[in-house]
Amino acid sequence: MKKLLKSLPIWLNLLAVASVVTAVAIASQPWITLLVAVAVFGMITWKVPDALVSMRMARTMTALAVLITAWNHGGTDRWPFLVAGVLVTLFIVGADTIAKALNVGFLQTSNLDIERSKRERWSTPPAIGLVMNWLTILYAVAAWPEAPFGTAVDLVFVALTGVALAWTGVAVLDGYLHRKREPHPVDGRVMTAVTRLQPKFVIHFAGARESEYQLNMWLPYFEQVGDPYMIIIRDRYLYDGIAARTSAPIVLVPAQSVLDTILPESVRACYYVNHAVKNAQLIKLDNYLHVQLMHGDSDKAISRSPVSLMYDRVFVAGQAGVDRYHRHGVDIPNYKFRKIARPQLHDLKVGERDKIEGARPVVLYTPTWTGLTADVNYSSLKQGKRIVEAVLARDVTLIFRTHPYTRTNAAYQALADEIKAIIAADAAKTGRAHLWGAQAETEVSLTDCVNAADVAISDISGTASDWIYSGRPFAMTDPKGFKEHYLAEFPLAKASYLLDPDAGNVEKVLDELLVTDSKAVLRAEIREYYLGDVAPEDLVPLFVEEVKATYAEPVRKIATGESALAA
Repeated sequence: MKKLLKSLPIWLNLLAVASVVTAVAIASQPWITLLVAVAVFGMITWKVPDALVSMRMARTMTALAVLITAWNHGGTDRWPFLVAGVLVTLFIVGADTIAKALNVGFLQTSNLDIERSKRERWSTPPAIGLVMNWLTILYAVAAWPEAPFGTAVDLVFVALTGVALAWTGVAVLDGYLHRKREPHPVDGRVMTAVTRLQPKFVIHFAGARESEYQLNMWLPYFEQVGDPYMIIIRDRYLYDGIAARTSAPIVLVPAQSVLDTILPESVRACYYVNHAVKNAQLIKLDNYLHVQLMHGDSDKAISRSPVSLMYDRVFVAGQAGVDRYHRHGVDIPNYKFRKIARPQLHDLKVGERDKIEGARPVVLYTPTWTGLTADVNYSSLKQGKRIVEAVLARDVTLIFRTHPYTRTNAAYQALADEIKAIIAADAAKTGRAHLWGAQAETEVSLTDCVNAADVAISDISGTASDWIYSGRPFAMTDPKGFKEHYLAEFPLAKASYLLDPDAGNVEKVLDELLVTDSKAVLRAEIREYYLGDVAPEDLVPLFVEEVKATYAEPVRKIATGESALAA
């Protein structure tokens, strides 16, 4: 189902093209075109019921197909319907401009006490988007030639179209006049509600599609802080995924001008969980303490990026997080760092896992994604088949959990699917209770997977850093072929059993993981270096304490070096 929903825009575009082709090439069979049109408009309304702009190409082509069909089977006799159809099509074509006008003075929010009049509620972009999406379905139905009460249906559709477009026109005009009155218009209702909330800090979140997991991993711990706060989301496609996971107030802030004015004086700290380009739009405001959390602690290049120099505070898990920056020439002053361990590990079981006598050992394999560029592609999925087949040859149970971003790369998703098929076949043949697919990736958390495993095989990723907190044996992969340079680049691997670039030594590594485990003592030392010496029950309180400290006092920033100007 998820794959279907992800590819839905592509299929709808193809159906829209088909509707135009059938309207022109098979004009004698109008029912084909109109059924396809109802399907396209219906699926869009189901998927994005209140969106004005989404899937505009499919909607535009389908609206033209309906218009062609109505002309072929009515001509000028249906001129009122044709005029209404042209207006609906033009509305779809200009939806982006209309949405911008409607968004003047309106901000989408969740869990925030907003008082709006009935007229204001029905003039918002979501409300108008809902009305117009349903109107397009009616448009395709009303175009049916020689339908019973055809003239009456045409008149009803024309009347509804006139009312909807007139109402939209008034709202667009109101937005235009609002912009004329105020150079930087802001939603006054939201501003009032935010001021009433008096948030102590905000979380700023922007990023690529499907990156919601980066913030979601922190939400339960921000909720433990206890003081009011607010989430600012910068990209519409991230909004629903975050709103579904929290009861915290959320404001969608698409424009820089709004970002500059929306925060009340009560805010002293701003938190970030990635290096999104839009972060700089808030960081430029120097009356706040800007704190970078990141979304995992690892030896990946992103975890010691020079971009972190922008922030006033950088929260890291342990001393390894500090040294990682300095080792790569990123000269962040030590006073900016705060060691907070990893609150996400508070439920992680430390030490050997409790096992039923006679139960098979459990191996967790967690290949990462390809990265945005080839130089940070640490994924072992190309070697994954060899690794998995070697694991399955042992008398063990396997948990196979891929990174959430794996599905963004078709080639690597295909590799993951092939591996899942191998695991499924082995489960059916042997009866072993392997976990893969949704059972390992969405129905349970990473912590659940770690707690269920005795040993792990990980790529260069935050999963390896989290796993080491358990104290149990693990291996790391080397798909990029660092070889003798691996340990210098990724010191965490000193505590692991290192696979060759082609995983050719997988049998030897599995012997270490499942039998010998010669690095038990060293692993304990590396664990403290990376994650600190913090007991599981103290992880969340430590995070809460450090968060509260960022807004406990008024923000006062002073230079630590000498000024280039004379006193």
